[in-house]
Amino acid sequence: MRAARVASFLVIGVAACATPGQVRRVETAVAVAEGNRARSDSAQRAELARIQIAQRQGLDSVSALMRQLTDNLQRMSRDNASNFDDMRLRLSQVVALAGTVQSNVKTLRNQLETAVSTAPAGSAPADSNRPTGGNVSQPGALLELARSSMFSSAFPTARRALYQLLATYPQAPEVPDAYYLLGTSYDPDQADSARVNYTKVFTSYPKADRAASALYKLGNLELKLGHLSDARRYWQMVVDKYKDSQEFPSAQDRLRENP
Repeated sequence: MRAARVASFLVIGVAACATPGQVRRVETAVAVAEGNRARSDSAQRAELARIQIAQRQGLDSVSALMRQLTDNLQRMSRDNASNFDDMRLRLSQVVALAGTVQSNVKTLRNQLETAVSTAPAGSAPADSNRPTGGNVSQPGALLELARSSMFSSAFPTARRALYQLLATYPQAPEVPDAYYLLGTSYDPDQADSARVNYTKVFTSYPKADRAASALYKLGNLELKLGHLSDARRYWQMVVDKYKDSQEFPSAQDRLRENP
């Protein structure tokens, strides 16, 4: 702008004495200056427009990111609330189950105390399988007490009930189950005791339903101890002697998996 004014002044100053050629040269210089100024202004406007576009794009990106973060936070809040409700429901179910188990154990303990206090020491009465109060047979009550105690990992209580059953009712049909549960209560921490009780099941009660189960569990126990040949021998006994048992397909799988 200053250059244009200077050029104008020069034109005015020299107009009176300048020749036509000189006037044209001055006019040309003024036109060039005006053109340069226009190009400079245009470049500045273009740069300004580019900066404004970049700013808008940056703001749009920030806005999009904020929306995404907001959506994620809302989604996380909903998921956490759902997970919390699910956990609270599961916890209430566990508490209810624990209360039921505790109630059952208390009832069975009372039945056990009644059975022990009224039963002759050292031998089973003639009507040992007859239902008593609550329509539960005495050996059955002992067995149920043992099962409930094992469910809550009260293994000493379970073993006391099982040994009481074996001592008081040695001819009861629950005896094979008692030996099997004893083996389970010792498996695998006390392998020798587990092995003795599992072996008692299939040697003394080979036709009992628990015989195949005891053999299969004994095979698994020997595998944990690193005795593969013994483990295969017990699984093979299940396959050879108990084809109709539930453990038959599992024993076959074990033999294939542990050649």
